[in-house]
Amino acid sequence: MSTKTTKPAQDAAPSLSPELAELAAIAQAQDAAIDGAQIVPGAATAEPAEPEKDRAAELAAMLGMGVAMAAPMLPFLPACYTPEVCAQIGVALDAVATKYGWNLDGLSSPELALATVSIPPTVLAFVLARQHFAAKRQADEAAKQAADKARTIDAPTGGQGVSSHSGKVLQPTAVN
Repeated sequence: MSTKTTKPAQDAAPSLSPELAELAAIAQAQDAAIDGAQIVPGAATAEPAEPEKDRAAELAAMLGMGVAMAAPMLPFLPACYTPEVCAQIGVALDAVATKYGWNLDGLSSPELALATVSIPPTVLAFVLARQHFAAKRQADEAAKQAADKARTIDAPTGGQGVSSHSGKVLQPTAVN
């Protein structure tokens, strides 16, 4: 127990700067804690334990979120990775991580959240853009073939001699 007497922080506040007054108040509170709780200076104090995280449930939720994000690109995923399957995978992954001492706390980082949210729509946009431009090329090609077909007529093939145009004659286009 400490037998020294200390002035209250309120008495010290007028003569000390605000920073020093705050430090004096902290020191006084520490002295009172040591005197009242019989704490030995320098000894480690027991802090209340943080509630245990259910890592399996967190992993299952992350997998479910990934499935939901990828579902627009891969619509068959929700049928394969049901919530029950995700929960089973989360339990199994947690067991393996515990066995090998993997630190999975990094999986809840903001960078991973950003990647999880932004990558699937970006990939989907890329796939849809490729499909859009392929369909546009196909439509342009079909329009070009239709225009060429409209400009040709079949010539009779029963004549003498061989022509180089295979019986097709191009119609002249109108000139303005």
